Amino acid sequence: MSKHQELLDYIDDLEIGKKVSVRGLATRLNVSDGTAYRAIKEAQARGLVSINDRSGTTRIATQEQRVIETLTFGEIAKIASAEVMAGESGLTQAFSKFAIAAMTKENILKYLTHGSLVVVGDRTDIQLLALHEGNAVLITGGVDIEPQVLDYANAHAIPVLRTDFDTFTVASRINRALSNELIKKEIATVADVYQSQAPTLYEISTVKDYLDLVKKTNGSRFAVVNQHKLVVGVVSMRDVTGKKNSTTIDKVMTRNPKLAKFDMTVASTSQKMIFDGYDMMPVVNSDSTYAGIISKSDMLRSMQESSEQSQFSHTMTDDVARAVKEVQSYYTFTVEPFMMNNVGNIANGMMAEITSNITDRVMTKTKNKNIIIESMSIYFMGAVAIDDELEVYPKIISESRLGATIDFEVYLDYQIISKILVTLQIN
Repeated sequence: MSKHQELLDYIDDLEIGKKVSVRGLATRLNVSDGTAYRAIKEAQARGLVSINDRSGTTRIATQEQRVIETLTFGEIAKIASAEVMAGESGLTQAFSKFAIAAMTKENILKYLTHGSLVVVGDRTDIQLLALHEGNAVLITGGVDIEPQVLDYANAHAIPVLRTDFDTFTVASRINRALSNELIKKEIATVADVYQSQAPTLYEISTVKDYLDLVKKTNGSRFAVVNQHKLVVGVVSMRDVTGKKNSTTIDKVMTRNPKLAKFDMTVASTSQKMIFDGYDMMPVVNSDSTYAGIISKSDMLRSMQESSEQSQFSHTMTDDVARAVKEVQSYYTFTVEPFMMNNVGNIANGMMAEITSNITDRVMTKTKNKNIIIESMSIYFMGAVAIDDELEVYPKIISESRLGATIDFEVYLDYQIISKILVTLQIN
């Protein structure tokens, strides 16, 4: 095996979220920096790693892994309310995609992929063909299964499942499960955007050390660690202003800061930072040692990139964006069934999603920057029904360089049915 392939195999075996560096690879596998660099670039081309100028190189999940890591044939059995008829020992096998066998044996062959699932009715020939190609089988309609099918499945540990549901219902359930898993895996986490090895100060560092670090990095807020690399505080320019250069950092730092972990989502971390007024949060490893920082600008850039990239899966946000139309100085949308709650009125959460969408459009016109909604107050004064066409009139009542307040009035047939007040940050 060549050194290049050995490096690629090593990267492929790394845990998702693990940091990779040229020097680290070169040292660990005893190769030159150039060889390690070429392997990392090849790994990037294959979708094994993500390279970020600020956070470095990180092992990421491929599109296939994003689904495989969470869905198995056992979970598919639960999703389809199916009974396990044979091949029970294969239920823990990873599941990636499925095919519906609604064609001849000759035509179905090109859709059979080892490790996939075939959804089929009472066709013993297709069931056996799928099993011979290494595919699990989900039989719909609750029909009887021939003994040779069960015997082959048991002998080769390939699951055979049976459900009373029809093919359309089963396919819809499985497709939704796959879609949900893709959405989960596409949500950005702290591990995707944090800055590794960001400079720190020690408890015994001085104000002079802080000022020197400010000049060197152009930053102003740093994590403070102890001798065991545990985060014990954060320090900013406000903390050291007016203090002597010889004052130690432990005398002026803010103790017990909020900490971010790799698996926290960018959205939830952003909310914590806004609530507490932070521009930066230290990031810690699973053993609570210091790993880096995440800044507000990192998160805003991540959210902007996510909104600009095409989605692998369809979300409620996509439905809202499609439904809301701009008409001159106001916006309009037709109430659809997915917007309603169980008492027949438009759901509060759906109105919040629609308002967020319109807020983003309104602010893009005046401020081509990122926005973060701080608060939203929704008041309903009337009910709506499916197929009602609502008009939303936004009005910016205050605006500054750092924030804005927008008042929304929602009308149905010239009658106001809701008022909404939104405050937001502009970055």
